Amino acid sequence: MDAWSFRQWLRLLALPLLIGLSGTANALELLFITHKIVGLVSELAEKTATGSDARSTVLLLTDPAINTAVASADVVVLVGPVAIQQVASLPLPGDMPVVAALITREDSINANYLSSALYLEPPLMRQVALAHEIMGRKVPLGLLASSPERLQTLCCSPQALREHGVSAYFINDYPSMNRALVDLLQDNQALVGIYDPELFSAANIKNILITAYRQNRPLIGPSSAYIRAGALATTYSDIDDIVRRLVEIIQQGLRSGHWPEPGYNPYFNVRYNGQVARSLNLVLPDEQEMVSRLRDREQP
Repeated sequence: MDAWSFRQWLRLLALPLLIGLSGTANALELLFITHKIVGLVSELAEKTATGSDARSTVLLLTDPAINTAVASADVVVLVGPVAIQQVASLPLPGDMPVVAALITREDSINANYLSSALYLEPPLMRQVALAHEIMGRKVPLGLLASSPERLQTLCCSPQALREHGVSAYFINDYPSMNRALVDLLQDNQALVGIYDPELFSAANIKNILITAYRQNRPLIGPSSAYIRAGALATTYSDIDDIVRRLVEIIQQGLRSGHWPEPGYNPYFNVRYNGQVARSLNLVLPDEQEMVSRLRDREQP
């Protein structure tokens, strides 16, 4: 057993005693590694440390102190997709717990070294449930994607969507995105946006929204960033939701040695665009009431 593994074994044995000793020599050490230190990353590290009764350090991937910091860390948290992509350059012991945050499901697909990961985007089926709560549970919904393969990479299969009352329209089957979008909007009462920055890009979103609202059809999702652009509603996880789940992941993994599978955040909020709702003559439920409805739907 190497020195790091022996020290980690001792900490696992003493974890119930260590929790609550933040600020002492025995506090758990969380090392956050990112390619760019911004306010969001610092806030994530600080709040996660507070919630975990731990101490946190934030370092850049290229920081000369990273070797020493890794050697004294109990958990490494990789923040953002660049950290995931450049992990090979880091001196991480093979048995070091490594958790990723502020990444997407797609980012984590080939990151087999991760102990756990928390996806940034909301699960598509939660967005679908939001659309059904607003528009009606039997109302047909459409989803636009580049291809079945891209859809599968980002979230799920076309069959899984059909089981939830959603029809997928693939741009690769049409001469243009506009043609696919027009067919989708003619056959469905709302467009559910998938979390695909390539498709729902700054270059495309204006055209998608204008085309949708010309046919009196709203866009649901794909994230809170699109609300200002003109989406009707979305679910999203704010920094406190992310911290809450990240703390759970770290504590569960350290206590049991079994880390949660990479996944979506169970803690979330709902955001509406009131101006869009009024233009479509839609009366929306209270946001917190909608959150409660969606959580009830997700209960096993």
